[in-house]
Amino acid sequence: MNLSSLNTRIDNTIYSNLRLGFIWASKISLITIILITAVIWIDFIHTANNNLVLTTINFSIQALLFSLGWLFFAHNKTLKHYKIMSSIYAFLFGITWGAAIINLNNLGHAYVIVEIVGNLLFLVVLLSFYAYRVAVYLATLPILIFTTWYSIQDPRFDLLFVFAKLIITIIIIESGRLLLFEWFTTRIQQEHDNKRLLKQLTQISFTDQLTQINNRRFFDLAINKQIINAKHSQRPLSIILIDVDYFKLFNDKLGHIQGDNCLKSVANIISKSLLIATDTVSRYGGEEFVVLLPNTDNKDACDVAQRIQQNLSSLALIHPCSAISQYVTVSQGIATLEANQHPTQLINTADNYLYKAKELGRNQFYSAQK
Repeated sequence: MNLSSLNTRIDNTIYSNLRLGFIWASKISLITIILITAVIWIDFIHTANNNLVLTTINFSIQALLFSLGWLFFAHNKTLKHYKIMSSIYAFLFGITWGAAIINLNNLGHAYVIVEIVGNLLFLVVLLSFYAYRVAVYLATLPILIFTTWYSIQDPRFDLLFVFAKLIITIIIIESGRLLLFEWFTTRIQQEHDNKRLLKQLTQISFTDQLTQINNRRFFDLAINKQIINAKHSQRPLSIILIDVDYFKLFNDKLGHIQGDNCLKSVANIISKSLLIATDTVSRYGGEEFVVLLPNTDNKDACDVAQRIQQNLSSLALIHPCSAISQYVTVSQGIATLEANQHPTQLINTADNYLYKAKELGRNQFYSAQK
């Protein structure tokens, strides 16, 4: 996982977090607006107030917006242009609550409610939108402007108090947002690093340290999975068991270092001979390799074996002790999955054909159809 994948992960998580935040903020706002409407009707129902009906209509429109926002973000689990939509919704959120504050103030003697609602909204916005700074300020600025304006109009407060309150509120909002966002990104970074380390450990556990191809553990898991897939999809599956001819003599003559280099070269040749991404090669043990070929019948598997022999021949790796060639060669046994055959049976079949290839003189492949 590189920096690009980390940034993508952060971006995706930001929208996921915002989506849940918008849903939660919409629910809280909807409940709050219903409670406020109920309270003002109880307080003003016996009072001649021309703004009561208008306020109720405005609150109903606002409640509709919150309901639509709730449904929209609950439905859109992935959104391509989420920053645009988030900015629009945050701005509408702030404007409608700003309008609600105006309506509350026009009812008269509602400053305390305005303050309570304003502080509640700052908390809701901070907890819901902190992952995206633009959304935070698009939602809070309209509310800040209107609450500040009514604070200025209140004879109990002077300008110094009002602007000090404004600045402190902004500092608290930004400090809280930064703290939450730092925690948010740190958690993503930690999760990203953990997954990267887990991927590396998994790769190490499935990699042969000498040849850097897959190891026996990888093959044991892969063949079980591929047999299940082959039976489910009714497609062929073949394996090739490969053994380096007279490798012990090569090792005894040239030493283990040259022997290791020989195995690396053979593993590299086999890997390059596999032209399909789903085909894999694993070190089976010692000088033995096994190729797993999903969606491959016996004829195509023989073509792969032929290509391996040709590519190894082109490499012309000197073998001073071979009884059949001056170069390193391999013997190969090819087996194709049959009905009701288990992994061990398939491997045993390939192993029998490998020994058959050796009995016939080595430097060749053998299969049931040959």
